[in-house]
Amino acid sequence: MLGDLWGGIRMALRRWPTMLSLAAVIALVCVVLAFVLADVLVQFKALRGGHELRERGAVVFKPYYGGTGPAAAPEQAVSDLVGMVRDERAYTAVLNNVRVDEPGFAGGVPTVLFSGSELEKTVPGLELCDPAPCAMRGAEVAQPVGKVELAGHTFGSTERLPGSATYFDANFGAVPLDERLVLNLPPSSLPRLNSMEREEAMSRAVLVEASDSELDSYVASSAAGGLYLVPGHVAVDQPQRLSGIMVMSAMYVVGLMAFLGLVLVAFAATVRQTLHRQRAVFAIRRTHGAGRSHIAVRLAGFVGIVVLVPPLPLLAGVRLVGGPLSSGAVWVMAFIVVIFAGLWAWAMKQQSGHELKGR
Repeated sequence: MLGDLWGGIRMALRRWPTMLSLAAVIALVCVVLAFVLADVLVQFKALRGGHELRERGAVVFKPYYGGTGPAAAPEQAVSDLVGMVRDERAYTAVLNNVRVDEPGFAGGVPTVLFSGSELEKTVPGLELCDPAPCAMRGAEVAQPVGKVELAGHTFGSTERLPGSATYFDANFGAVPLDERLVLNLPPSSLPRLNSMEREEAMSRAVLVEASDSELDSYVASSAAGGLYLVPGHVAVDQPQRLSGIMVMSAMYVVGLMAFLGLVLVAFAATVRQTLHRQRAVFAIRRTHGAGRSHIAVRLAGFVGIVVLVPPLPLLAGVRLVGGPLSSGAVWVMAFIVVIFAGLWAWAMKQQSGHELKGR
């Protein structure tokens, strides 16, 4: 069988300029497709997140700052947010400003803060630890980060988040968590955050089914400290933007698939021509006892050296990067294996047809 496999590879190598060109293009398209598909998967999660927020009548905020330094969040504004989070009518996050003045915090692992049980109900697929306070680390954070102290809590052990875990932010879109430490805080911890963290928590608050009076009170009390929040209803502001992102990503995927299809058509034409020229060789092998399994292995080597072998190592390397790229690479690897199986079966059928014509 190994001899038959090597025979199929040699059959392809005899036409190495054409086969090498086709193999290089297939490998390149597969790698680019993995990157684009990873973006599509992330944007799909964003689309799902946006749908959940729209269904729940969520209100988010665009912040404007009255000074150069962090805004001084008034006690009333913080109290309003704590009350709404505690009553399960809001949640919030700190994505960029967790202990930015302490580079060694959490062993240098980027950290995000979440607060509010409504978050899990609103963000699909995000499985946070419970009860708060507790900590989780992303799937790509290889080792425990040791003890972490924040907002009066000490986090010792950390659970692991599922791979490709993603938080949806209505303004930024999908935020991958694979390389981050996630601290889930109770609402009572919000007043104990430092000024930069508290400011971001105020501006990233998501109010779910909040009344107009609560919204007005929150905006007015925040403005008293120099943090001006412009509310936006997700159901009104987000659908067109999110749909546009998804359509654009899908167009890239469709374009690459179409180009890959053209390359595979060119390869199929080359396979047909090669099998026609080699029909006498296959007939001689048949007369010398080669069974259908031997022919199948030979054709597997011929098709696989062009379609399967070049892209798989590259895709495996992309998968090692982790995060959304890992998922994109896995999907493309599965796709290229299916293409190989289809072309292999088609080549077997073509070879049988040439054999019958030869008789």
